[in-house]
Amino acid sequence: MDFHHLKYFVEVADQKSFSKAARNLHISQSAISRTIKALEDELGVVLFMRNAKSVELTDGGTIFLTHAKRVVFMFEHLKTDFENEFRLEQGSIRIGIPPITDAPIFAQLLGEFKKVYPQIDLELYEQGSKKVEISVQEGLIDIGIICTKPNPKEFESFYLTSDPLSVIVPKTSPLAKEPEIRLDMLSEESFVLHKDDFNLHDEIIKACKHTGFQPHIVFETSQRDLMLQTVSADLAIALLPSRLCPEVGENTEVGSKVVVRPLVPEIIHTLYVIWKKGHYLSHASRLWLDFVNSKLPLPGLQLEAHK
Repeated sequence: MDFHHLKYFVEVADQKSFSKAARNLHISQSAISRTIKALEDELGVVLFMRNAKSVELTDGGTIFLTHAKRVVFMFEHLKTDFENEFRLEQGSIRIGIPPITDAPIFAQLLGEFKKVYPQIDLELYEQGSKKVEISVQEGLIDIGIICTKPNPKEFESFYLTSDPLSVIVPKTSPLAKEPEIRLDMLSEESFVLHKDDFNLHDEIIKACKHTGFQPHIVFETSQRDLMLQTVSADLAIALLPSRLCPEVGENTEVGSKVVVRPLVPEIIHTLYVIWKKGHYLSHASRLWLDFVNSKLPLPGLQLEAHK
């Protein structure tokens, strides 16, 4: 029995699945099955009840899980303490970022971090907020940026920034003459939204329903440029975070065909940084979190008091 045996066992118990555990640990399912079988043979106890859809802990497995988690926790924190003691500023960080974050600001942030810590590799994954949450929970990425308040039972987090949504409409629309647009004025409009793996998709639909109408969605996409082109073609209206709207300039082909207006009442788009609660976080990842915290408030972004 060694540390990896215990870590594999804990992962299978947490995921209730050999295949999910194998994927999270980046090993084959057959390898993890052999490891668990060897562990059961060594202990002389069946740890899991196996069926076609999932695995469940036996009574003996439940008792063993308590001790195994303690050992895994102690070992991982021993590694953390060692890194802290010797300041091992190297490694890699997997970060999930939604496409609707402000690309120039975050590119600058990443560049500044690399100047300070050139030995740390940054692996970026562009995903909708819902996929970011799942990826963090399953251990596929270390840190995520999401667009909704995280579940405190599952994630550690800190508030990053807030920004109201604006409405983008075709210049040919009567709404283009309005200085600001109420949400109820959009009840007869067609919408282009981000796909449903974006939390912003759900927030907009929820706000429309609360106002008294179901939005007519003609198109969903993960690409902001395609969303703007859909508006410029007079096919729909769009709602985007205000900080992204200055990019819709008059000197662009799309910008010459659309206008941006404030939305009232405001729908606030909020960003949080998250990482898995109770999960080992590498020294490199903690350096990144400390670095981002030290840069708050981010330039060019509206920062509210954290609630």
